[in-house]
Amino acid sequence: MKIYDLKVMHMKNPVIDRRPEFSWKIESTRQNVLQRAYRIVVRNKDGILWDTGKVESRCQAFVEYEGEGFKTAERYEWTVTVWDNYEEVSSASDWFETAFLRDKDWCARWIECTIDRQPASEYSFGAAYPPVLFEREFDTCGEIESARVYATSHGVYVLKVNGKRADDREFAPEFTRYDKIMYYQTYDVTKLLLGGKNSLEMYVGDGWYFSTQARPVMEEYHKEPSVLFQLEIRYKNGTIQTVASDGTEKCSLGHIVYSDLYQGEKQDYRIKNTEKYPVDVKDYGYEFLRSQPIPPVRPVRLLPAVEVITTPAGEKVVDFGQVIAGRARVKIDALKDQEITLEYFEVLDQDGNYINTMFAPQKDIVISDGKPIEHEAKFTFHGFRYIRVGGLEEVRKEDFTAVLLTTEKENKGEFRCSDERLNRLYQNVRWSQYNNMMSVPTDCPTREKAGWTGDLLIYAKTALMNEEMTPFLSSWLDIVRADQQDDGVIRIVAPYMKLYEALLLQTVKKFGDEKVTGVAGWSDAIVWVPYDMYRMTGNARVLRDNFEAMESWCEYIIRTAEEKRGYHDIPYDYDRYLWNTGFHFGEWLVPSRPDDTGEQYGICKESAFYIAPFFGYMTLLRMKEICRVLGEKEKEERYADRSKRMKEAIQKGILLAGLLPEYLMGGYILAFAFDLVPEELYDSYKKHLTDLIRKNGNCLDTGFLATPFILDTLCKIGEKELAYALLWQDKRPSWLYEVDHGATTIWEAWDADDAKSGGRYVSFDHYAFGCVDEWICRHIAGIDSDTPGFSHVIIRPDGGKRLTSCERTFECEAGTIKVAWDEKGLCVSIPCNVTATVEWDGEKTEIGSGDYFFR
Repeated sequence: MKIYDLKVMHMKNPVIDRRPEFSWKIESTRQNVLQRAYRIVVRNKDGILWDTGKVESRCQAFVEYEGEGFKTAERYEWTVTVWDNYEEVSSASDWFETAFLRDKDWCARWIECTIDRQPASEYSFGAAYPPVLFEREFDTCGEIESARVYATSHGVYVLKVNGKRADDREFAPEFTRYDKIMYYQTYDVTKLLLGGKNSLEMYVGDGWYFSTQARPVMEEYHKEPSVLFQLEIRYKNGTIQTVASDGTEKCSLGHIVYSDLYQGEKQDYRIKNTEKYPVDVKDYGYEFLRSQPIPPVRPVRLLPAVEVITTPAGEKVVDFGQVIAGRARVKIDALKDQEITLEYFEVLDQDGNYINTMFAPQKDIVISDGKPIEHEAKFTFHGFRYIRVGGLEEVRKEDFTAVLLTTEKENKGEFRCSDERLNRLYQNVRWSQYNNMMSVPTDCPTREKAGWTGDLLIYAKTALMNEEMTPFLSSWLDIVRADQQDDGVIRIVAPYMKLYEALLLQTVKKFGDEKVTGVAGWSDAIVWVPYDMYRMTGNARVLRDNFEAMESWCEYIIRTAEEKRGYHDIPYDYDRYLWNTGFHFGEWLVPSRPDDTGEQYGICKESAFYIAPFFGYMTLLRMKEICRVLGEKEKEERYADRSKRMKEAIQKGILLAGLLPEYLMGGYILAFAFDLVPEELYDSYKKHLTDLIRKNGNCLDTGFLATPFILDTLCKIGEKELAYALLWQDKRPSWLYEVDHGATTIWEAWDADDAKSGGRYVSFDHYAFGCVDEWICRHIAGIDSDTPGFSHVIIRPDGGKRLTSCERTFECEAGTIKVAWDEKGLCVSIPCNVTATVEWDGEKTEIGSGDYFFR
């Protein structure tokens, strides 16, 4: 037996400022291995801080620290010992560091730019300003043992020591609700320091904080970029030197004329050294600062250009063969004063020419100083497959490399089968996940770059099947809570951006509300996402961390249903339990229901009246289960009672009353999916639903909130073949239609390709409808579980008579689950500390860990 993959806060060797949790995995050559007990010992240079003793338990993840308090900026070692059911014993050790644990650990001062920056962009979309360079010199005085820089900024920054980057992270300090949560980063700069004179630079672009569109809604804003840094140098003689921002720094502007997350970036290499200015010292405080709890945004993959196209319009277009989020590295050798333009875009138009399907230009500009360079934008990112190039005499594909930027996360899954289109669909899902998990889960990396709650509500399980998402999602949920209103309302995006504030206030006023209200299927993410995280990983801590916010949101649903009458003439005894007022997106993006009402979000009204009570009911039902897990008995009873009343009200006030629109497929899907269909309506609803699908040519006609449930629902009501017909459908709307029409990511809308004819803003890189991948994993590959964290796995493959082979892996908390089947049989690998039920060829077999083959 061997222990591996030791993690703290589900990261390798993190720098933390909160009470940690520990996890590990076990491997063995034996079969049927279970962990019988564990022991964790945490120590520092002074001795042992925590010793659990031998704990009889199978738990191997999310074990929370219960020892003595930590010290600031110190390294700790931890050792885990495991006993298995064969009486084998194994141990392994690793380490983590602490950051600043108290506000008073900071001696650095906030320093702010004094330059009167002027907007420099020629575009009317927003206002783009030049980045600011902050500089400081200092001396070292001895043999250095270790050195750490703790730094952050208002804006996004790059840190250099002695002219070298401290690491390759991008967009620090990440996207948060800055007045309540701002991350600071920790850098090991031991090897970058010199004896004697040293320099430290922080180059700061506008980023999210100063963006006209993306900046979070906050009570106060700072006018100019500011930075905070504290360098702690430990010498081998035991002394410590602190170099902290204090107002002696200088600031200046560089060769970047402007940079904006949406518009792009302009770099003028003719601009050399510019005038240096003093800085202002500001008292912005430290109470909102937290050590970054997630891995950084990094360049994780490079894609060489596939070809250079000359379009019918005579444009030079570089094709990378794949839609990604990031930017390009471009080798440029041009005459002095030559202006080169790089216009990033996702698709060619219907004639094969450049087309911008976004309202942001995504345009980078380079002005040459006559010297060869390798250009890359510094403070922006784009969503693109293509670049239209202007200003270069010769455009060569070998000069262009696309850089994928995403929050770094470990891979947790792979899929391959005998149908290449299904393989491409899976790759499209994965690419959309890469492209939209950048600091926060964004809807698209082009038009909005926003952390939409509804997108993650329907996609969280899929995300967790593919990548290590626990730190990332936990961080985002912290931001969701920070943006929660006093009345319990969860915003539709987190961080809550200026881009949406005026629009939402204008919209809710049409429904008689003066402040932003909760939105069904979006605001519910505060309950659904932690619940899905718990089910997928066994993480109960995420339920406790979000419990107060969940409860506040659930009480909002109950209160709103009680106090406000709905728009249909439903008897009060039912209506009082129906959350059916205010603005809701409803069944958004139904293919057959374009929004041609002439009113913004007008189409939403036809489905909102049932979408809201349906999701309100399911949210309370999940809250009941969460209360049970956390031992909140009284609250469990409250939500059990209220959800029961809501279900009765939905059945009698909406369904039996015949109010469900007969032409909306999604309403029937959700009614079955949420177990809301009364017994007396079951047969008629089933027939009506299947008739709707067949009349639609075996194509789905569901929008945002029903699509995730359509295939499961059909299997649930005994229409498995119809589910497979939808999955393998290649007519529009369908997943494989996108594949057959060249998609390399998941589209925002089923009819997105209509935008190729112009006049429409739509993204070709939204991950939400990629939730089908989770269904494929459970049904086709056959990896499922009936326990939190996959401690017991159900292997039940079903290729739907259309595949001859399939292989899927999933890295659960215990290790890698692998299923591979073909005409010869089924291969199954189960990690240690997991049991499984295998259903294959009409037989059911109980197994433990190990490798198995079933003919």
